[in-house]
Amino acid sequence: MDADLTRGETSAGGRVTLLTHNELLGLFFRRFLDEQAQLKVALASLAETPATVGGDLILVDAGQSETGQLSSLIERIDGKQPIALVNIVPEQAMTLVDRHPWIRGVFYPQATPEHLLSGIRTLLAGGDWLPRMLMERLLGQLRRMRQLAESKASLTLREREILSLASKGLSNAEIAERLCLSPHTIKSHIHNLLRKIGASNRAEAAYLLRSRLDWAEPCKA
Repeated sequence: MDADLTRGETSAGGRVTLLTHNELLGLFFRRFLDEQAQLKVALASLAETPATVGGDLILVDAGQSETGQLSSLIERIDGKQPIALVNIVPEQAMTLVDRHPWIRGVFYPQATPEHLLSGIRTLLAGGDWLPRMLMERLLGQLRRMRQLAESKASLTLREREILSLASKGLSNAEIAERLCLSPHTIKSHIHNLLRKIGASNRAEAAYLLRSRLDWAEPCKA
């Protein structure tokens, strides 16, 4: 198993809520955490999870559950407590953490009891417990987001306007007609903005900045 990156100190005591379809797994968690860490474990069904779940940490058992079902479940939880996924495969974990970055912990099926205990203590103390590859992916996404934010700031108002129109499917000629510019000028602007963003074509540029294409500033010719 890959080494894990954690943040925070370990802590004893606390209340844990496990959401699961597996009664045997729930009983194991309750006995193991009570005996090893004096943690109180409450059990709840995945199918009947209310918006507000008690406890200091919420564990979601991903075993035998589809990604879409788990995603809907996580959306229903108010998020006041840290959430961790247990018994989850790496591909599912990556998808869910991408959708819900407030997930603080991930435990794969092969996690040992000692690994679980260390991770739960770290989460209760306010830290994170994520497999190394998943943490590196999240850090890469953060760097990408910062790069995109800088790209937005570096685009001129005219380039922003052209990219916004291009994202709606307009051709260079149509954009030129809309803005009363020549197709050659539009092509030059698109070449410059692609270079700034690091995209290979305007479709990729529009996708990368899809959440940043509505600018309030008026565009000057």
